[in-house]
Amino acid sequence: MTIVVLPGRRADIIDALSVLAKLRPHETGRWPGLTEAVHWIIDDTLWDQYHPRHDIGTILVSAAEAAAVSATLDHLMVVLDELGPMAADDDYLAHPRWHEVAHAAADAHRLMTGERQLPAT
Repeated sequence: MTIVVLPGRRADIIDALSVLAKLRPHETGRWPGLTEAVHWIIDDTLWDQYHPRHDIGTILVSAAEAAAVSATLDHLMVVLDELGPMAADDDYLAHPRWHEVAHAAADAHRLMTGERQLPAT
């Protein structure tokens, strides 16, 4: 197993990807939720400002992980930019392109954890 400098931050990213992949409209009352997931994957990393590849060895272990997380962020930022920061969670989750976020997040989660499927909630 490859060691990263910030294993706690890596765990947060894995949790964020799980939330983004699994959360559905009308399931927004649990923790962690969409707010926490966005906070962990964007606010705590600044990956909306620079490519995740800069965190290989710090949070991520490979270029493949960086590319998978970047793909998730690309889809997520489209939805966030279209709806703005004040929309209700259900509005984000019902967005016509949310399935792209969920699919990319599931792929990134599988890559980062080696799990074939997302853990049950």
